[in-house]
Amino acid sequence: MADASEAGCPVCGAQVMETVHDSKTGTSLSSLCQILPGAKIVRFCNACGHLAGNGVADAQSFYETDYRILIEDEDEDQIYETRDDRIVTRTDHQMALVLDKVTLEPGSHVLDYGCAKAAMARKLLDARPDLKMHLFDVSQMYENFWDRLVAKDRQAVHRTPEAWDGQFDLITSFFAFEHIDDPAGAMAHVARLLKSGGHLHMIVPDVFGNAADFIVIDHVNHFTRPSLIRLLADAGLGEAEIDQTSYRGALVVTARKTGVTSSEATDTGDISSIGERARALSAFWTAAAVAINSSEEERDTAAIYGSGFYGAFIYAHLQRPGAVAGFIDRSPWLQGKKLFGVPILAPEALPEGVNIVYAGLNPAIAPGIIEAQPWFGRDGLRIVYLQ
Repeated sequence: MADASEAGCPVCGAQVMETVHDSKTGTSLSSLCQILPGAKIVRFCNACGHLAGNGVADAQSFYETDYRILIEDEDEDQIYETRDDRIVTRTDHQMALVLDKVTLEPGSHVLDYGCAKAAMARKLLDARPDLKMHLFDVSQMYENFWDRLVAKDRQAVHRTPEAWDGQFDLITSFFAFEHIDDPAGAMAHVARLLKSGGHLHMIVPDVFGNAADFIVIDHVNHFTRPSLIRLLADAGLGEAEIDQTSYRGALVVTARKTGVTSSEATDTGDISSIGERARALSAFWTAAAVAINSSEEERDTAAIYGSGFYGAFIYAHLQRPGAVAGFIDRSPWLQGKKLFGVPILAPEALPEGVNIVYAGLNPAIAPGIIEAQPWFGRDGLRIVYLQ
């Protein structure tokens, strides 16, 4: 798209950003599969390579009351992958990465920034009860989970106490910064809380490794390697490692507080292709909606494999959503529940009458998962992929 937005870049402050995606729809999907009003718009900064989304209306209220992530059960989690029929949860994989990338001395002060129900803090304390764990988020709804882990003076909502400044050996942040409308201000906050020489370990979605990130309405930041480097450098965090391979569909960031700021720390060699790749993502999602519509036949009985964002996108774009007999999902925390009033079933429970299965999964892994199902190849069963 040739037009440009007057809103400035939330990472580097550049005054003009180019609009690379506008869904032009009346509604969009949140990361929790809520249907919310408004189109999804994405803008590109050709100064630092950042992609910025428009976000939800009244974000403060949304995160305080509506963004209820995995709070029905303390052990409820999301599936990262399955290995020999063993489920590996997202927190399992994140824990392995923390242990691999971070060295902590006994008694280290740790803050989980944007911690939600503090699932990762709980896992860290199980492994390292000597850690002085602290918790921070922008919603009070998780405090009953926090109270089981740490004392009240190690908890903060909306603002952190001045006494916390310069106190932390490590700050962790897991899938939080994509939701923050002022990432530069938040990263400066992180730097203020860290000790000199302290470390940040952060994970955010990789928009080019997980296409769903591009159109999630509550993700106001779609980080790229250059924009992350700039974000860290401006806050005085150096020695940055941006790992694009250890977590499928995500960027794993480690950096150290050096106190030296630099607005020149952008990898300009990577920026030139980002706008082009973003336009390709926009075209992918436009084509996906058309493909879903064109795949439908009058007598279909359908199922959607995946009750996460991709599955919700498919359901929202069907002309005959009433033809969906069920969502299929491996997650034991989701089976038996409903999404949009449709039951979520185990893969083995695919109804006999289903003649079309939509792969509501990251396109990068969808074929391997679908082809491993016991009903794959069943006579008369059509599979529709998002590609």
